[in-house]
Amino acid sequence: MANRRASLIVAAAALGLVVVGLTAAGVAPPTTVRIPMTEPGPEGKRLTIEATLYRPAGDGRHPILLFNHGSTGRGAVDATTTMRPSILAPFFVTRGFAVLAPMRRGRGASQGVHAEQEGACQAALLDPGFARALEDVDAAVAYVRIQPWADPDRLLVGGQSRGGILSVAYASKRPELIQAVINFAGGWTSDGCDRYGPSFNEAKFAAAGHLARMPMLWLYADNDRYYLAESIRRYHQSFTQAGGAATFHLFPAFGADGHRLVDRVEVWGAAVDDFLRQLNLVSR
Repeated sequence: MANRRASLIVAAAALGLVVVGLTAAGVAPPTTVRIPMTEPGPEGKRLTIEATLYRPAGDGRHPILLFNHGSTGRGAVDATTTMRPSILAPFFVTRGFAVLAPMRRGRGASQGVHAEQEGACQAALLDPGFARALEDVDAAVAYVRIQPWADPDRLLVGGQSRGGILSVAYASKRPELIQAVINFAGGWTSDGCDRYGPSFNEAKFAAAGHLARMPMLWLYADNDRYYLAESIRRYHQSFTQAGGAATFHLFPAFGADGHRLVDRVEVWGAAVDDFLRQLNLVSR
């Protein structure tokens, strides 16, 4: 019990340092918001999903990055854990963005059932969870578009891993709502699934490529534990051959696992700044 109490004290102190650091940088401390949602279907069940909101200090409407989280990795992350982009968000907020990071149904403190298959490879098993995740993004986009602090004409979607491919797919289905996409290490399954049949990732990227015409930035690293470099290149090729366009970066290997690229601002920061400048969203 004493060790647990000491750990909690250390964690609280660390969180305090993070909040102080954000405030000093002109970033308001993150807040938790509840996003209303009505589930599709005859019952139309109403529920809410949890989201973490990061905003610049002060008033006014801001461009938005709606950031989608990855998977639990078959239990590597407890389903009740709220995943927050605590490293990525300050990068964007200091550039004038609001960042909204929703947890999908059944994840974190969101209501509803978590129904994304973890570890499956067959499209028949994966498709329902993928479609369900798109519904969650739809709810988050509907929420953010009516907020007084948000400029709906400057709405970007992005995400890590499952959140990355989800963002690409969502933008292709709602092109009138999304200005641009940032995909960090995107994929719904590991490339180990590809040996069992058609690649689910390639199929989803190709389907998005047929429809998506907004600017996209794809960011991957060479030592991703889930995707070999040749698989990553195939994903990008599937998207572009279908008609999509994406600025593509495959960064050199770093650290123990390139799949955690999202936490390495020093690797991707310059590429993202260039992308935002091209969109006329930052001047620096």
